[in-house]
Amino acid sequence: MVMLEQNGKNWKNKNINLALLVKHLGDFFIKEDFEAIKGEIPNGYQIFAHDSSYYKLNGYVNVTIIGKPSDFTVKLEFCREGKGHFFGPILLSTMFIGGYFLKRKLKSEEDWMKLEKKFWKYLDNIILHLNNSADNQ
Repeated sequence: MVMLEQNGKNWKNKNINLALLVKHLGDFFIKEDFEAIKGEIPNGYQIFAHDSSYYKLNGYVNVTIIGKPSDFTVKLEFCREGKGHFFGPILLSTMFIGGYFLKRKLKSEEDWMKLEKKFWKYLDNIILHLNNSADNQ
């Protein structure tokens, strides 16, 4: 059973080896040319991914896996870089510079939507293959 949560999904009764799931998700980000850092946190795992040449994101990706093999949640978040920059009062330069950053922001949003769709599709496929993998530990 899969339950949708805001920015995440919850799986029950799948009995997934979560360490193996984290390895596969890390491999996904590496395949998409991200630099990925994986680690354990209380009650689960976390992956940070950034600097992909394929996806021009203005920030980094945070994946959190919380729970146990038979009941776990995967959350995917896009963490944006800090607020905009101050460029001074000159209207003309603000329009040109602002246009550049607006274009960059729109590209980042578009790439985030592409990555998000690809991530969930990949994750659903991996969950099918790892079903009952916690029994094989």
